[in-house]
Parts: sequence; structure tokens; C-alpha cells
Amino acid sequence: MHDAIVIGAGPAGNMAAARLASGGLKVAVIDWRTSIGDKLCTGIIGRECALRFPPKPSQVYRAARSAVLISPSGRRHTISKEEPQAFIIDRVSYVSSLAENAASAGAEYRLGENVVGIEPHADCVDVLATAASGDRRYRARVLVIAAGFGSGLVRMAGLADRKQQSDYMIGVQAVVETDGLEDTEVYLGDAVAPGSFGWVAPMSDTRALVGIVSRRRLNGHMRDFMEDLRRTGRVRSVLKEPRRWGIPIRPISRTFRDRVVVVGDAAGLVKPTTGGGIYYALISGELAAETVLHAFEAGDFSARQMRAYETRWRAVFGKELRVGYVARRVYESLGDGRVERLVSELLSSRLYTDIASARDTSFDWHSGVIMKAVGHQDFRRVIGSIAPTVSGRPDGATARPL
Repeated sequence: MHDAIVIGAGPAGNMAAARLASGGLKVAVIDWRTSIGDKLCTGIIGRECALRFPPKPSQVYRAARSAVLISPSGRRHTISKEEPQAFIIDRVSYVSSLAENAASAGAEYRLGENVVGIEPHADCVDVLATAASGDRRYRARVLVIAAGFGSGLVRMAGLADRKQQSDYMIGVQAVVETDGLEDTEVYLGDAVAPGSFGWVAPMSDTRALVGIVSRRRLNGHMRDFMEDLRRTGRVRSVLKEPRRWGIPIRPISRTFRDRVVVVGDAAGLVKPTTGGGIYYALISGELAAETVLHAFEAGDFSARQMRAYETRWRAVFGKELRVGYVARRVYESLGDGRVERLVSELLSSRLYTDIASARDTSFDWHSGVIMKAVGHQDFRRVIGSIAPTVSGRPDGATARPL
């Protein structure tokens, strides 16, 4: 019997495995992939994430001090700061190095095995997996589910959330050849990504990631976006064809039960504003491991004991998820004309100067910027009555008009 089984070798799973193994537990990590870290993701982390969970220099494609925001009409606005605010990284190498840390601490990795069943019992959890060589059955005292968004394992554990499963974004991304692109470019407008945005993120002088993300149905948007980028010379050729993936924008209603915790994308712990999830995944894996280690110390694996995990992640970024979700819903309601006006007026007002110069402005934490904008007289003047009331906040409250 293992002390802990982690399902999923992404950022959250590897972080949890490393902390658990370093704490002296017998840990197994199971993942259906044979290549760790090979998952669709833009691979952008903020400055705070890079300081807390530093990538190796060889894993950093580009440090971003500035970005170019392209409004729906095509107007370009450069946003910059003196210090790098984000880093475009080699996600596969970065996540693989996290797994190497876990393996060095003693975690056992079982790759190429697909978990098809979870059977919680009073004194353990059974995990059923299939592999090319046959079926497997594992047993552990505690289970950490880090299998990504949409995993049926959350449902098997009795923690599925219908609201979360029906409220998500779809991301589409390709690798392209470019010519001397310096800054990440963010494209707004319904023609690019309805109610959301698209991006061109340079990996090197000749390669970039091109993608879009939206909560609404995408129907040829990526094809049209790529054609526009080719026409303007931003894209020379496609090196890897576009692929799709699902991105949660709200957490499941409960992320724990007896002997089980859910982390990362599987728990819906993703920034609703941008869909970025690496930093929150790493934090959630760390918090989950600390909770499990405390459970072993106490000899108590009940839901009451495991609840500490959810209490802690809500204290760290619960507000970010709530505020970010409402902000996304409001933005989706504006339409191109209102977005154009908002971008044009706000980036030339005192609000931009105040936010850009504030010390608490961060790529990783958006709620402070959002709330500062809401309270700023320039924002309130521009937004006026264009943002309707948005209901359905994750905390069950109804948002007031901004």
C-alpha cells in the first residue's frame, strides 16, 4: 500500500508529489501520458511565480517587460514596466523538472497508465488503471486528484460540479514561424475571440505561440485569426497545427472528502480573466501536500481534517477567482464598440498611470487591479451604465453594476 497516490503529472500533481515524498511518505504518481508536461498551455508565468517556483534559465524563452494591446478596430497600445512582469517558458521542460524533483525525493512515477476507476473505502482508496501491459490496481491511504479539467475522476470521487462543467472556456493554440517579434501581442474583439482575446507570444526571434480563448462557441475564428496574421506579416508559416483544450473558469463546489483532495485544473483553480493556471496549480499542490502531511501526523483522514486544504486555498486566491469571474462576465457583455471606447479612454487616463505605477499591480493577482479600477473615478466615468448586472457569482451573490 502507498501512503499517497497522485493522479496526474502536471504542475499541481508534481508539486504535491515532491512535497509528500520529501515529507517521508511512500508516493506514486500515475499519468496516462508517456511524456511529462506535454499538455496544451501558453506557458506564461508571472514574476511572483518565477521567484517562488523558479524555472531554470534554459527554460525561459522570453522575459516580458511590455505587451501590445490591439483593440477591436486594430489600434495598437503598448503597455510597459521597467521590470519583467511575466516569463514565457518551456512548459514541457519546466513541468518535467518538477517531476524530477519529486522522483529525486522518492516518488514513483507510473507513466502510460490510464486511471479508470476510484473506489474510496473507510480505511483506504483503491485506484484502478489500465496499461498496455494489462490492468493495475493500487491502494493508498490518501488520493490527490490532479488529472486536469474535465476529468471523470472528480465525478468518481463524488465531487463533480455541474455548474463548473458547463461553464468553461475553449483555448486553441498553434506554434508558428515569425520574423523578429519582440513583444507579446494581445488581440481584442469578437472577430478574434468572442468576449475574450487572442495572443501572439514570442518564444524566440523566429517562433511564437498563436492562440485564442473564449467561453463562446468558436466557429472558424482561429483560422481567420491566423489568416489575418499571415496577411500582416506576423506569421510566416505554421510549425505545429492548432490544438484545442478546455479551461475551467470557476472552482468545483468542494475540493475534498474523506481521504481525497482535488488540485489544479481538476479543481477549477484557474484565473478566470486569462485562463492561466500554472501558479495556482503549484500553490494548490503545495497546500494539498501540507494538508495530507498534517493528516498523517494526526492519523485522521476524514473530510473534517481534509477541509483544511480548501480553507487554505480559498484564503490565498479565493477572492481572485470570485472577482475575476465577475470581471470576465462583465467584459463579455460589453461588445466591440464599448471595448474600443474603454481601451482608448482608460489607457490615456490617470487610471492607467495609477495602476501601472502601483506596487501591487501583478500578473499573478488581478483582483486588486480590478477593484482599484472599479473605485477609480475615470473608470466609473467611462464605464457609466454600459455594464449590465451580472449574476451567477461563484460565491452565490449577485454583482452590482460596475
